[in-house]
Amino acid sequence: MIVHYFYLFVAIVLIVYYSMTLVQFVVLLRKKKDSLALTHEPHVAVLIAARNEEENIIRCLEALVQQNYPKDKLQILVGDDASDDDTAALVSEFMQRYDNIELVSITPSTQTNLKGKTNVLATLFKKVTGEFAFITDADIAVNPNWIKGMLAGLEQQQADAASGTTFVEHHNSFQLFQTIEWMEALGFLYTADQLKIKVTAVGNNMVISKKSYDDVGGYEAIPFSVTEDLDLYLELKKKNYTHRMFLGAQALVWTKALDSFKALLKQRKRWMKGVERTPIICQMYLSIHASFLFFIVAIATYDIYLGIALYLVAVATHAIRVALMCRVTEVSFKPSWWGHLLILELYQFLFTVCLLVYYIWPTGIEWKKRRYV
Repeated sequence: MIVHYFYLFVAIVLIVYYSMTLVQFVVLLRKKKDSLALTHEPHVAVLIAARNEEENIIRCLEALVQQNYPKDKLQILVGDDASDDDTAALVSEFMQRYDNIELVSITPSTQTNLKGKTNVLATLFKKVTGEFAFITDADIAVNPNWIKGMLAGLEQQQADAASGTTFVEHHNSFQLFQTIEWMEALGFLYTADQLKIKVTAVGNNMVISKKSYDDVGGYEAIPFSVTEDLDLYLELKKKNYTHRMFLGAQALVWTKALDSFKALLKQRKRWMKGVERTPIICQMYLSIHASFLFFIVAIATYDIYLGIALYLVAVATHAIRVALMCRVTEVSFKPSWWGHLLILELYQFLFTVCLLVYYIWPTGIEWKKRRYV
């Protein structure tokens, strides 16, 4: 009898999961191509929090100065957060050729809620002179129409803030898994946004009106968290400001992949602090997604052929998600990805087990060589 109820539970979980997945497919299929039509080109600022980014910062700045946007309306602010490498020196040399780039040396705040990136952003926001502030990371390379595309989206959807599409560059098999996972995660975030479900913002690819930021009190008024993008997003929602998720080529930026398994664990442990505060339906879907191999094995113990069929369905589901994301962002789906899609369930299950152990391990959150409780 217990076994019977167990398989009934597994069946219900799979039905719910694939019903939600079908909704996601429909949402992505209905996604139309973005427009660059912009009736007003306001003064904007780009904020970059940089800590020990000597390998990335010039690539980031080169992409920003090549924006298809009036240079006299673009302010670029780089916050050097106590780097002990050549980040500041490289920015200082680069900015000699451009009069719209400013390097800001960040000092520790007396406010206990302003630490790390939140302190950098709070400092940089005080220097913003335009109507909108874009937030990105030093390891990001934006597309030439990024600013114009994000502003056009805000204008057309009458939004106060938005997050764009961030994909991971990959140069080896380990990094390709990160690329695929980011694609699927952003498809999920976009679907949640379309369904008006509160989830989060994407802090390395974001735009916000200066008015709405000031109205919520800025980071000075927000309790400290290692997921500062989520906290700002939630404060905007409390004040009834509109934040949207933009999915498409115009909102697309590329971030560098993490090179080591340990670094990936540290990143995901930090992210899980944010997942804890998302709606229960989102937590449920993400949990099933990450541990789907468990359900495949459970079905296989009941019927091996049914288990194999479910595994193949899971592979096809991943492939459809990635293909749809490629279609709406105009990124090429490469045949070489099939090998990773075939073993993605195994990879995700093993990584999830490791992550859960690491998450409950009492090490705190470590990011950019800083440890947070």
